[in-house]
Amino acid sequence: MWNKLKQAADHPIWRGIKYFCGDPVQLYAVFLIMTGMHYYHDTWTWLYTLLCFPLSFVLMRFYDFVAKHRFIGPLSYIAFLVAGTYIVTLMTTYGRKSFAITFFVWFLTPQGVTDFSLIYTIAIYLLMVGFITSTVYYFGKVRYRMSMQFLIMLIPLSLYAKEGRQMPALLVIALLSSYFLLMIYCRQLRDTDEVRQHQNFHSGASIAIYVAAFSIIAAIIPKPAFQADREFIDNAMSYSTWSDRLMQMISSFTESTNNRGLSNNNARTLFMVYSPEGLRLRAQTYTYYSEDDSWNVSDYDRPTDEYEPPMTYKPQDLMQAILDAAAADADFAARYDLAEVTDLTLNEQQKNTIGINCVVWPGSDVLIAPTRYTAILNPQDYDSRTMKISPTGTMQIGYRTIEVQYYPDSYVLSGTSRELLTHLHNDDYQELLAEAAVILQNTEPDAAALLLQAQEEAADAEAYLAEAGSGDYRPEVVDTLAAELTEGLTSDLDKAIAIEQYFNDDSFVYDLSYNKPAGENVGDFLQTTRRGVCWEYATAMTLLCRSAGLPTRMATGYNLSEMYKSTVRFEDGSSWDTNFVIKARDSHAFPEVYISGYGWVSFEPTIAADAEADNTAENLNVMRYGFIMLGIALIVFLIWLLMPMIREKQFRRNLQKLTPEQAASAIFCRMRKILHLPDSTTVNEVAAASAPFFDEQALYAALDRRLYSTEQAAPPTETAEAYIRWQEAQKLYAKEQKRLAREQRRAERLGKKNAT
Repeated sequence: MWNKLKQAADHPIWRGIKYFCGDPVQLYAVFLIMTGMHYYHDTWTWLYTLLCFPLSFVLMRFYDFVAKHRFIGPLSYIAFLVAGTYIVTLMTTYGRKSFAITFFVWFLTPQGVTDFSLIYTIAIYLLMVGFITSTVYYFGKVRYRMSMQFLIMLIPLSLYAKEGRQMPALLVIALLSSYFLLMIYCRQLRDTDEVRQHQNFHSGASIAIYVAAFSIIAAIIPKPAFQADREFIDNAMSYSTWSDRLMQMISSFTESTNNRGLSNNNARTLFMVYSPEGLRLRAQTYTYYSEDDSWNVSDYDRPTDEYEPPMTYKPQDLMQAILDAAAADADFAARYDLAEVTDLTLNEQQKNTIGINCVVWPGSDVLIAPTRYTAILNPQDYDSRTMKISPTGTMQIGYRTIEVQYYPDSYVLSGTSRELLTHLHNDDYQELLAEAAVILQNTEPDAAALLLQAQEEAADAEAYLAEAGSGDYRPEVVDTLAAELTEGLTSDLDKAIAIEQYFNDDSFVYDLSYNKPAGENVGDFLQTTRRGVCWEYATAMTLLCRSAGLPTRMATGYNLSEMYKSTVRFEDGSSWDTNFVIKARDSHAFPEVYISGYGWVSFEPTIAADAEADNTAENLNVMRYGFIMLGIALIVFLIWLLMPMIREKQFRRNLQKLTPEQAASAIFCRMRKILHLPDSTTVNEVAAASAPFFDEQALYAALDRRLYSTEQAAPPTETAEAYIRWQEAQKLYAKEQKRLAREQRRAERLGKKNAT
């Protein structure tokens, strides 16, 4: 088996491949670059890798030249650095003309929150090829330092770490295997009196088997499912500070957002919160959806007006006013289908308070708050000139701690309130409010004023729907699906709930690791992929609700779900207890729908993510590759075990097709190879080596006459049969010798044990 493989390894084609890309130092550099480029441009990773082989080959030969020449070598390397820096500078300068931010900012900014730039990506590729190949070469062939090679490996790993992205399983296996191979190979690079380099086929094959076994075992062994808390790493490596600063630097260039950054796993703590319940907290809303799967703001979303309190009325009071009007006027109740609910007694709606303490400001200065928040309890602590608010209630304010009152969204689904809301719809909602205000203007003037305020809000919502529809990209599948989901439904609430529940279908998958290809949008999500994170679900529900005639806005913010009891202490000695924590990984997208009879309500179409399941799925993915490699290794091992038997049977069949002289020559060569004798061995020397297990001299005489004499020898069949007997005897002899060797070693160990 080894001899066959050795012959294959000596083939000119294989030797050319080995010379061109078989250097372990070069392979390690290529895999490092491949891992880094997958972070910057995963779609074309294969192309960057293919180009890296010739580039790294040329550079490795150049570094050999530099290492061998004491004076001209360093000068050549300096010239190489100057030329490379000049080329990259030219590229980045040219790229800056067509890109919003500088190359330095783009390089340090997480790729999940910035646009793709081909010129910048090529520039980073050239920098990576030059830097990584030179450092790997130096610490591999000039100064053997595997600890430094490990630190170099952390460079591409840190790129993924700063965004909490998971590196693909195949890249992990390739990178670690190449590092392990390099660690074995480089220990014997220097051929001195003290260290002798053994370069032969058997040692190379042993190393290959060892590395393959290491990769397979590391992949197959089950890993514990966990969700890593990266807060210490983020703080130690200043990722938090860099991210905050860079987000502020690029925020002035865009008023759009996409799903990049909403699927990270960053455990950086942003807010400490006190809240009586888990909530969805809005930070920003977006009006226009584009075909490139991005959302853009309108004047409706920008915080430009001087601060005024948002809609402060109590939704329960609005619903009660509608019921009072229906009870006072039977014609009004019949006209708007309210006759059967006039005697409803509404549940009491509580007003809750949430306290928010900002720990690390996440690159923005807008208030995060529940959808239906009504007041800020401590506005006197801030300069009102810096407090801005948009029509959505998104307030721009610089603060450290703030308390906000709000009405919970859960009230729309509680008991009698839901029973009333299922009778209201936006087709005639404004007319209903106007008529109800007229009915109550004499008996309940405050309720009438509230109805008119709600009518104004409903008119604004309808105007918003019209404006959003004029600028939206909405594929045909959205309109078709919206019509199917809301068929037979009349109320706003029933339609919104039907659309929300549609995403509970088992065919939808919440997948934090899903890397959406460029150009894929909501149409692809609904029709084909049905896979994504909160962004995809919120986008789909927003557009489906709009298609169904419901004013709906896309909101981004945070999901308040992780409980963590703590105490915030202030410089003045006061303290404040918290029970929730918001981390960067809690960033969230969700739709807010205007429901007739209540107002704006947040919904949650996103299937709940299970961090443990995500980690388990990734571990299973790694194990899957491990089992594939194990299967391949087992097949190769089985072939290796069976190959001697197969080759022997094939040899015996071929003897029948040969002439007597050819058969004798083949048998002699075969015997010499089995005994591991050189090509210069004679028949007599083969006979001497075979004496311990085979004494039929007729076989050797027949071979001698066929090979060296013209005299008549034994027929070919007799020679072949004698060879078969020789071969069987040799196998039995070799087996017996192994047994004796084992017994001898056992006896030696026993003797040493008795001696001690």
